[in-house]
Amino acid sequence: MRKLLLTILSVFLGTALMAQMPNIGIRVGLTTANISTDVSEVFSSENTLGYQAGAFVRINLSRFYIQPEVIYNHRSTKLQYEVTPVLDFENQKIGATTEMKIGTFDIPVIAGFKIVKSKLFNVRIFAGPVVSFASNKSLSYNYTTSDGEEFTGEVNEPLTVDDFNQVTWYGQAGAGVDVLFLTFDIRYEKGLSDLYNSGNVNFKNNVWVFTLGFKFL
Repeated sequence: MRKLLLTILSVFLGTALMAQMPNIGIRVGLTTANISTDVSEVFSSENTLGYQAGAFVRINLSRFYIQPEVIYNHRSTKLQYEVTPVLDFENQKIGATTEMKIGTFDIPVIAGFKIVKSKLFNVRIFAGPVVSFASNKSLSYNYTTSDGEEFTGEVNEPLTVDDFNQVTWYGQAGAGVDVLFLTFDIRYEKGLSDLYNSGNVNFKNNVWVFTLGFKFL
């Protein structure tokens, strides 16, 4: 009888320990980013697609969990604005579209709660901070006159590659679904620090993220 009780206890303990083992996995996704600024009357942002890929560890605490991640992120966005003063010899206004691309290594740490929890199916909500380290970056400009013709002359560019901050912070929140070993997330990243060193103008990057992940454990 004692051996039977010990065997049953061992099975229950083993099951409990397995249930709390961390999940290790990878995930890939698409992003769409735009820039918010305190001078929106001069600048406007256009959403463009980017991508990301990385790995995560999910530490399960019953319905709660903590999930640190390491992600490579390639964000792309377009910023439109009017160049002043007027530069065209015909006294036409010059407009510019700046396409900005930046590759970063991101470290999100999210805390989540499983609204629905089962062996086959979970529904989750989560939030947490993200620190982002720039690894590569590029800027390209396209100038047009007010009548729609391209302008090829030299213009004093208000932003340069050196204006990118090397480290930026985001706040992240979202919801997800787990089906067996697959995990689907929708996230919103709100820029907490400026993306650029641009004097008195604030530029913050805001990103929607759609990911598909695979849990190995």
